[in-house]
Amino acid sequence: MVSQEMPNHTADDYDSVCDSFSWDSYREACDWDGETELNFGHESVSRHTGEDRDNLGLIWRGEDGSEERYTFGELDDESNRVANVLADAGVARGDRVFTYMPRIPEHYFSILAILKTGAVFGSINSRYGVDATEYRLEDSRATVVVTVPEYRDTIAEATENVDSVEHIVVVDRNDEGVDDDDLDLLAETEGVSTEFDTAKTGPEDPALLYYTSGTTGPAKGVLHGHKFTIGNAGFTDLPCNMDPDEDLYWNVADPGWLTGLHPLGAWFWGVPTLIYSGDFDLQEWVSILDEYPVSIFFAVPTAFRVIMNNDELLDDIDNSVETIISMGEPLNPAVIEWAEERFGVPILDAYGTSETYGMTVSNYLFQDVKPGSMGRPHPGIDVKVVEPGTMNEIEPGEIGEVAIGEYPCTFLEYWERPEKTENATLDGYVMTSDLVELDEEGYLFYQGRADDVILSSGYRIGPFDIESSLVEHPAVADAAVVPKPHEEKGNIVKAYVVPSEDTEQTQEVIDDIKNFVRERHAAHEYPREIEFIDELPMTMTGKIRRTELRERTSDPTA
Repeated sequence: MVSQEMPNHTADDYDSVCDSFSWDSYREACDWDGETELNFGHESVSRHTGEDRDNLGLIWRGEDGSEERYTFGELDDESNRVANVLADAGVARGDRVFTYMPRIPEHYFSILAILKTGAVFGSINSRYGVDATEYRLEDSRATVVVTVPEYRDTIAEATENVDSVEHIVVVDRNDEGVDDDDLDLLAETEGVSTEFDTAKTGPEDPALLYYTSGTTGPAKGVLHGHKFTIGNAGFTDLPCNMDPDEDLYWNVADPGWLTGLHPLGAWFWGVPTLIYSGDFDLQEWVSILDEYPVSIFFAVPTAFRVIMNNDELLDDIDNSVETIISMGEPLNPAVIEWAEERFGVPILDAYGTSETYGMTVSNYLFQDVKPGSMGRPHPGIDVKVVEPGTMNEIEPGEIGEVAIGEYPCTFLEYWERPEKTENATLDGYVMTSDLVELDEEGYLFYQGRADDVILSSGYRIGPFDIESSLVEHPAVADAAVVPKPHEEKGNIVKAYVVPSEDTEQTQEVIDDIKNFVRERHAAHEYPREIEFIDELPMTMTGKIRRTELRERTSDPTA
């Protein structure tokens, strides 16, 4: 039986935690030798032996209100069955196997199974259409795709010209029927052995392949190794403050994004996870928080803003939330302050990238939370704020680029793109192109992507601070700012505002919003133009598509 004791990183202040921190403590907590043999799938569920196998591991909630529960032993057994089916179908160590499916239990069985075979797991969010799906399967030379009947037509079209795909595996939960050419996963796993000899992979062996879109060119495959296990365990220890005897963890992210693998970090520690199959639904989310003893809640800023704007729905629920994490985009100070009043704890804003994953910079319950800050570097991670494109560190009060040093969740490479891998790193640090302001205590305040910063009259203006002030105005539900070309100033700040309910979209209201922001910022920073908009364009991960807004600004008919 593997000990579930967390490493002794529980000092009550940031500096003490940093002084005592070591990634080795997480390697030592592994079932296998974390230095030489490491398998992400094994360390997520197979590590739980003896009585641990009977502990609750997963609560699955369907959109129709149905529920399924699985112990760690059942998670291990079901994933071993899937691993046996995949191995019999020819899946071998190093093969790329992708999922394209909703958040159903078999999705998580498949993730664990793929990792156990030594194959490389990749996931494509089901919101992606044929072209994006085909590109990822072709670029990775995927051999197997796991999907469901309702997505089968998309996969058929996406794989029509992808010669590497040998098998389509279909999870037919509703007996809709599976084509003769496909593998019916539920039928294939019936009666299959629950024993599987997990591949003895090492920390640097490839485990995960996720695609990230840059500002130019096609999406790049970000390849992570099984060492990801160690970082994921760390991120569920410190920022999430997990307790295997007390907690129920709910992370709303889809496995189509790296953040959707965070529940495997909870499983490492024996903490049960709740998974809801549907997309964001305010009423359903509130119902879940009422019905289940969710103590750790992980969501995106957009969702928190919607919940805040409908705060009255929380009045009568039986709430047990003790730790709240936000990730994906900066969180406005007003939302953090609201959460502290409503839940008694602040939302812990965190920052990471596809290349460095997780909460490389975060807020913690053992330090003061400064609303508007994404926190301080995670203990054990060397994060520098430098002059963009250099390793020259900036002084507090200045704006610089985030550079992240090597640690267990640093990516191995961009898939088969050595030149891009080399260009993304400098002196062993991953250069993020994310700009932050550094304060005297080492807190980082996000300012935007390098190409999001607005240059006006020689000043550099970060969009996030302006947006945070905008959403504090009672007439504003959400907002985004972008540069608008100006003959004299180079650019001015233009704001796109989603009005609050019942807001009159008049010039008087616009002028009031402008004055509200101007009182809080320098004269050159407030938005000279404000345009009301029904909704902000968002990426699938809940980030504002500022590129689309910039295009609209330069061409209002776009």
